[in-house]
Amino acid sequence: MVKVTPEIDTEKIKALCELTGAPYEENALCYFIYVDGKVGGLCLFKLTAEGGRIIALRNHPRVDDRDALIIGGKACLDFIERKSGFYAYFDDNDTPLAKALGFGEKEGRLYLDMHGYFGGCGCCNKKL
Repeated sequence: MVKVTPEIDTEKIKALCELTGAPYEENALCYFIYVDGKVGGLCLFKLTAEGGRIIALRNHPRVDDRDALIIGGKACLDFIERKSGFYAYFDDNDTPLAKALGFGEKEGRLYLDMHGYFGGCGCCNKKL
């Protein structure tokens, strides 16, 4: 079973970033991805004026679960859409994972227009 939860403990985030090789960034938001009750990965991201930026989406070294990363990535994209707008960028170096989430290339970056991504028409801004 996969569970995605926000993590705010900076030390835990830094430790998992170090384990996964993810670049830690100050003031980044983070979701821990749990697989069968154990930390299986993380999604590190920021809200920006452009929308959102996924900094890292990585499995824990003892876990190899691409589906869990996709679930974690979609949870992150949902948060970005609700809080920052309909656009996201993927900064991590896993292009196949980004493409599995729906990202494509635009001006040399991995970019996603989320209008309608979660099934809505994308015609109204859901910022809270």
